[in-house]
Amino acid sequence: MVTKTIVHFEIPANDPGSLSKFYSDIFGWKFKKEQMSDIDYWTITTGPRGKGIFGGMYKRTGATDLPRNYIAVDKIDKSIETFKNAGGREVVGKAEIPTIGWSFIGADPEGNLIALFQAAPPPPKKKVKRKK
Repeated sequence: MVTKTIVHFEIPANDPGSLSKFYSDIFGWKFKKEQMSDIDYWTITTGPRGKGIFGGMYKRTGATDLPRNYIAVDKIDKSIETFKNAGGREVVGKAEIPTIGWSFIGADPEGNLIALFQAAPPPPKKKVKRKK
């Protein structure tokens, strides 16, 4: 069962290089620039594995591109339905993140962005043939 906690966050930036330095200087966060699909994406490590939350930073695409937190859910389709029924609004529909999982970005009743995330199941374990 997923704990429905924040598992990832994203920060849009006008100048990701400068803003990543800001966060690194004040919090010691580590940034690594990577290519994801068709955008440059800076992964963020906020602390040691198990102690920090992983995040990302990317170039802002518009005035409504705001920071968001990703909340882990067990069943994204059911969670989207619950989110909307509670008064949330869809901003970016359910999307697959290849090999990682699925996401959905919505806005709460006051317009704050919040994202839902369902992890992909782990790949099946390879069976090792034992010699007799």
